[in-house]
Amino acid sequence: MSYLEQIKSMKFKTNKVTVDGVDFYLRELSGKARIDFENEKDLQLRVLKMMHVSLCDADGNLTEKPEDFDAFMESVPNKVLNALVNAFSALNITSETSLKN
Repeated sequence: MSYLEQIKSMKFKTNKVTVDGVDFYLRELSGKARIDFENEKDLQLRVLKMMHVSLCDADGNLTEKPEDFDAFMESVPNKVLNALVNAFSALNITSETSLKN
């Protein structure tokens, strides 16, 4: 069995974030998603866009379209945005300690 066949059977990790009684789900990024945003020079904007496209349902199915980013940013309160970005970062950033294990 090739590595590609094995990888395709793997599941993306998801994280549930609840803010003021509303549940949001974020899914870890794929390699392609990271590449799609590497040309974004503004680091803050890159993180926000990647977080937006990682929004998913409880089963890990992506729910947002990149072209809806501006409307999303206009609608989401700052408190919610901060919670989502923090959860997104925790889900997608590997610490040095994790790499050693």
